[in-house]
Order: sequence, then C-alpha cells, then structure tokens
Amino acid sequence: LVLAAQWILYESFTCYAPLVTIIYWALLYPTQTAVLDTLVDWWMGISMHAFNMVLMLFEVLVAARCPLKWTHFATIITIMGLYLGLVYFMVGVYDFYVYPFFEPRYFGGFIAIMCLLIINVVAVIWTILLIVHRLRDTLYPRWIMRGHQTAASVAA
Repeated sequence: LVLAAQWILYESFTCYAPLVTIIYWALLYPTQTAVLDTLVDWWMGISMHAFNMVLMLFEVLVAARCPLKWTHFATIITIMGLYLGLVYFMVGVYDFYVYPFFEPRYFGGFIAIMCLLIINVVAVIWTILLIVHRLRDTLYPRWIMRGHQTAASVAA
C-alpha cells in the first residue's frame, strides 16, 4: 500500500508539474491585469509555476528511481479526469470559475472540450515521461559502470 501511494504521488507530481507550468504561462499569466507588480507577485509566479518544473526535472533525471509502467497510465488519467470533473461541476453548479480560461468569453463556453484537451495533454506528457524514464534506466547503469571501470584503471 505504501509503494502504491509512492508511485501515485511520484507520477502525479512528475506528470502534472509540466501541465501546471504550461497552463499557467500560456493561459493564465497573459490574462493577469497587473502582471507581477511587486517582487512578492513575481516570486509567487516563479516559485509556484516554474520552480515546480525544475524540481520535477531534478526528481526524474537525478533523484528518483520509480519506474513508470503502462498500467499506471489509466490511474493518472482517471485522477486528472476526476479533478476536471470537479472543476466542470464548480462551473456548472456554482457558476464559479476555478480557472479564468473556463469562462465563456475565452473559448465560447466549450469547457468540456477544454477538459478533454487537458486530458490529452496529460497523456502526451505521461508518454514523454515514460520514454525519458526508459532512457534514463537504460543509460544510467552504463554511466555507472563506465565510472567504475575508470576508477579501477586509475587504481591499477
């Protein structure tokens, strides 16, 4: 159960961090009226919507060794679908726009299409991450072995 929680947290972080970065800088940042007026606003924008991408890249390329498997794909898409279902519910029932790009003035009220587009972007990001993980897991042992061989030849 602990390992299941670990991979869900790891994969959701590594998959959703690029999504948050893309959505914020492409859709939300341009709509802000007073863009980064103060140093605090600037730091909030950078730390929450860009630095998470840096942490994700460090986690994927250096720190973590959690494998991604095709069987996990459905779980990540389901979690995103549930989240977007909640967002869609908030718009439909409470007329509360969690994100301004869900307002009808942006896309003419095609909120469901926007949700499907976001799920497709998550699928693409997850597939790219799967490829990166496979490359990392294939190349990393070779780099380690090359380092041990170099150290052994220096010691001899």
